[in-house]
Amino acid sequence: MLTIPIKTKVFGHLRIALLSRLGPFLLLLLTMSCHNKEKESNTVPGSAVATQAPEPALPVAPPANFKHQTANVNGINIHYVIGGQGDPLVLLHGFGQNWFMWNRLLPELSKHFTVIAPDLRGMGESDKPAGGYDKKTMAVDIHELIKKLGYPNINLVGHDIGLMVAYAYAAQFGTEVKKLALLDALIPGVEPVWKQVSTTVWHFGFFARPVAGAMAAGHEREFLTDFWPQVGHVKDPFTKEESDEFIRAFAVKGSTTASFHWFGEFPQDVKDNHEFMKRKLTMPLLAMGGEYFSAPFLADHSKLVATNVSEVKIMGSGHWIVQEQTAQVQKGLLDFFAK
Repeated sequence: MLTIPIKTKVFGHLRIALLSRLGPFLLLLLTMSCHNKEKESNTVPGSAVATQAPEPALPVAPPANFKHQTANVNGINIHYVIGGQGDPLVLLHGFGQNWFMWNRLLPELSKHFTVIAPDLRGMGESDKPAGGYDKKTMAVDIHELIKKLGYPNINLVGHDIGLMVAYAYAAQFGTEVKKLALLDALIPGVEPVWKQVSTTVWHFGFFARPVAGAMAAGHEREFLTDFWPQVGHVKDPFTKEESDEFIRAFAVKGSTTASFHWFGEFPQDVKDNHEFMKRKLTMPLLAMGGEYFSAPFLADHSKLVATNVSEVKIMGSGHWIVQEQTAQVQKGLLDFFAK
């Protein structure tokens, strides 16, 4: 039976680090709003102010053996990078990042696999439609992409929101998933962890509010650089190139609001997952959690939805495990998928 003590490191870390920073972030946004109003009030009525929208920043280049691609699937355009050789390995990013979260791992993984790293619906260069942000539908996006690429089955990895999409993919298309890795998050509706985390972590509720996207839009750098440390452990885990790319992708028109819709659809995800849980996953599943985030519970949590679970704990890491402890994550994934 799964038991999660409330006073474990993970929940103490989440409650103190995250809740303590809610006030400063809202104060930051309020200050920015007032500053913008002051600038507007100082404009002389009727004066002509020459403004020109800046050119959109281009996505960062992938490693030399990868290329940017876009496919129209499930009624939308999904952007992805692809490279390497061998069986397909699909990597799904989470909130506050895009496909580039995997950049450090792509060179080595591509020696063993054809690696496909999409931008999820609502982020970066992928489309941002009005709806479809439940993880069941987002999983269909990726499944249709894989079908278009001609692969009958895949290996699948998901981190954060990508973990939730990866679970929904495996639950719907289990016979087409050879192996599944769930990285440092949790599955909506799987108790007792879901209720403990979703009612404790402030950003789950805030991000789900309709106003959240409008509050963050235009302040993407301030928002993300304030948020990232709340769930991390290693100081400054991202390089400047990584930070700039994540901020650029989040600032693409529509991305702030659309990525917050991922959280707004959690109630639907809970309903969908309660149905999915009626049939446990049978493919090998790797639960990989950071020591200071999901490692205390992720393996037992995964055993509630799957029959063949192994575990790798990423020591010395918070939530951003790929950047905080790159070598450990790379070894864990290769040991699991390359066998």
